[in-house]
Amino acid sequence: MKNLNLKYCLVALGCATIFGLFLKENFSVIFFIAFVCLIMVNLIKEKSIPLQKSSKIIIALMIIYFLLGVIGVIINPESKKNYLTRLLPFLFSPFIFYAFQQLRNNNILFLRCFVLGNLLLLSFLDIWAIFDMISNQSFFVIKGGREYYRFLYTRYTNPNYFNHIYLSLYSFLSAMLIHEFKLTTNRLQWITLSYIFIHLVMISSRAMIISILFGSLIYLFIISIIKKKYLKYLFIYLFLIASLFSITYLFKNTLLFNRYSQVFEWYGKRDDILKRNYSINNRIKIYILGSSAIEESSGGIQGTGIAEEKIKTIYSKKFKDEFPFKTKTYNTHNQFINNYIDWGYAGIIILSLLLILIIKQAIEKHNYTLVYFWICFTILLMMECILYRQRGIMLFVILFALIANSPKNNILNPK
Repeated sequence: MKNLNLKYCLVALGCATIFGLFLKENFSVIFFIAFVCLIMVNLIKEKSIPLQKSSKIIIALMIIYFLLGVIGVIINPESKKNYLTRLLPFLFSPFIFYAFQQLRNNNILFLRCFVLGNLLLLSFLDIWAIFDMISNQSFFVIKGGREYYRFLYTRYTNPNYFNHIYLSLYSFLSAMLIHEFKLTTNRLQWITLSYIFIHLVMISSRAMIISILFGSLIYLFIISIIKKKYLKYLFIYLFLIASLFSITYLFKNTLLFNRYSQVFEWYGKRDDILKRNYSINNRIKIYILGSSAIEESSGGIQGTGIAEEKIKTIYSKKFKDEFPFKTKTYNTHNQFINNYIDWGYAGIIILSLLLILIIKQAIEKHNYTLVYFWICFTILLMMECILYRQRGIMLFVILFALIANSPKNNILNPK
């Protein structure tokens, strides 16, 4: 009965995690807390298996991550207390690790629920987009004086439903889980992988695409060092990357590639880039402001959730006359910068240790596809504050528990 209850809990958690992209984050957190409460009841009623030593180290770091938030709130009264509540999954991590350890042989059930939910979500968005195009009899939509492909825009940029960055992250993770754990037959696997990667391109989250490109380069470089036979794949990939850059440059003024092509203007037209107020231009400005905030920081704990206000203040004081900056949010768009502004060196160290440990565990278990995912995820954190929202934090904690209790997989071991 104990395992049956936990099994149902895992199914509910898998569904709630993926469909949380459609729900308000508060609803997702309610599902998460309810799951934790069920685990607590199970712990009281039944004898539990002691957690592994490696899991205890990770859990300790997660709790420290939460405590940094607590200390920040105590030190700085202007801290965002709602940001501290978002960090609660780190505090509840022992119960998540317990659940995945108790049901280690059934964790595949969670993965299937997560992946199936992701595929259903993407299918729904496809139907929605097609209906939208037919009803409006147009392939394009104009917003803010700019033209977008309606098929892409109406699905992936509606803030009332989900954020396209998280949607692309979840979809990329689903692809990695399908490949790593062989969730389907070979033929169906390649169909689903192709379907997901086509959508990754269509979602067009620059941060996710850049993370995949550079993550692939780092991963191929590492396995080429381990085994020389992979060098040919590294050179093939370098050729593909060079081709992509060439295509982007040649078609830099087209609607499809202008989101990426501004990188070519950085050295020759830097002032022009800083004058614009498009998303990519504002991202560059944020990094300039973030670098200035780092220079002003003492490296100690300054507060919790104060990074946005710090960025806003620095812009008003030092850069207001240098370039225009119209934005709804002063999000740092870099988890490491965000942590440093809030918690100084401690924030950087704890986050880095967590990332290093999970990659180390995945390598030890020969889960090389997941090693690749975590490399890409680490790069993504340099462009997005994934651990600033509840859905990112929940996914982070759940994935840690999953990897810590996943079986060894020798299929991708480069011998």
